[in-house]
Amino acid sequence: MKVEVTDLGPVKKSLSFEVEPDEVARETDEVVRRLAARVRVPGFRAGKVPLGVVRTRFAKEVEEDVRDRLIARLHAEAARDKGLKPLGEPVLEQLSHDKDGPLTFRTTFEVAPSIAPKGYRGVEAREPAVAVSDADVEQALGELREAQARLVAVEGRAATAGDVIVVDVDGRPDEGEPFRRERTLIEVGATDNLPEFNERIHGAVAGTELDFPVAYPKEYDNASLAGKTVRYRLVVHEVKRREIPEIDDEFARDLGEFEDLGALRKRIREDLDERRKHEARLAVRQGVLDKVLLENPAVLPDVLVDEEIHHRLEEFVRTLMLQGMDPSKIKVDWKEIRDRQEAPARKAVHARLVLDAVAAAESISVEREEVDGRIAKEAERVGEPKEAVRQRLAKAGGIEALQDQLVREKTLDFLTSVANIQREE
Repeated sequence: MKVEVTDLGPVKKSLSFEVEPDEVARETDEVVRRLAARVRVPGFRAGKVPLGVVRTRFAKEVEEDVRDRLIARLHAEAARDKGLKPLGEPVLEQLSHDKDGPLTFRTTFEVAPSIAPKGYRGVEAREPAVAVSDADVEQALGELREAQARLVAVEGRAATAGDVIVVDVDGRPDEGEPFRRERTLIEVGATDNLPEFNERIHGAVAGTELDFPVAYPKEYDNASLAGKTVRYRLVVHEVKRREIPEIDDEFARDLGEFEDLGALRKRIREDLDERRKHEARLAVRQGVLDKVLLENPAVLPDVLVDEEIHHRLEEFVRTLMLQGMDPSKIKVDWKEIRDRQEAPARKAVHARLVLDAVAAAESISVEREEVDGRIAKEAERVGEPKEAVRQRLAKAGGIEALQDQLVREKTLDFLTSVANIQREE
């Protein structure tokens, strides 16, 4: 068999094959024997069909099976022998097979770029200052106070801004399926409501019904409503006001963990400090990575970028479904969404390739214990036995993916450790 490698670009290769007739014949004999063992032909017992009958009667199936098996096996063997690691499925081209002649074909495919990493030691990065002021603590305390507000039913007055109405909602869009929500809570005057919606529900009274249209702009955040006019019918069950507690020792004790307001303030300060330190560490790591990527440009394989975009679109679809929306029924410009994902997808692929190159250059790896530790954390997070999580990952090829992820995390840790970090005061 003759195999020739051709470079079609920095990340694109081709393998050209010429397979001798004898090898084609051997593969054909094997396919015929396997087929004879399972086909049924009138006049012959199962598994006893003569090979000549199978070869003649199933000639087309035999030829296609021989071709597919040879191409798959020879492509994989040749790529391995030539030290190539194809990404994705190869494209089959120039297939030719004359009777009693050689089988010729070409496969084209992408490979990861060859990156000799440089300029990754001593990268300049800035670490944001971490400081928690008294004003920060009071703001967080106020937000906590708002979160602890109770809804108390009111009688004898209409709903005003800040009140919450309990309603049954029937919505009939001019396009798409009608929808219904029972005993849902709507805040009067909320900024995520359209002004005309807030105007209609302001002044609502328990025991009454409201009927009105709302025209949503094309750029509205909720894709299922964007550009549509919805006729709403609301049955108002209750009007409730927000009762916000006083900030005092009793408020702190009601949270269940604190003796007094001073202890609560202390915990808030500690939590803010830890959160900001974490954010600062993330900012440093991202800054280091961005500089290293600038030092190491690379041609990105389309197949990896497409896979990353596909993964991001799947996440978007899952988010829609968690919000109770059917992705197949909502008005979404999928091309626009895909286009918006291309730049971040390309950056993510670039980062993986460069981190892998640095890991190889610095001999960075992970031990089995590190993988086991991450699996144990995931098992604790989802509330499943560790072995069940391991088996689920193994079935989906997730163990290797987890190893790669851990190596990249360690590599970014390494890059940060050898960076020149300027800490802001």
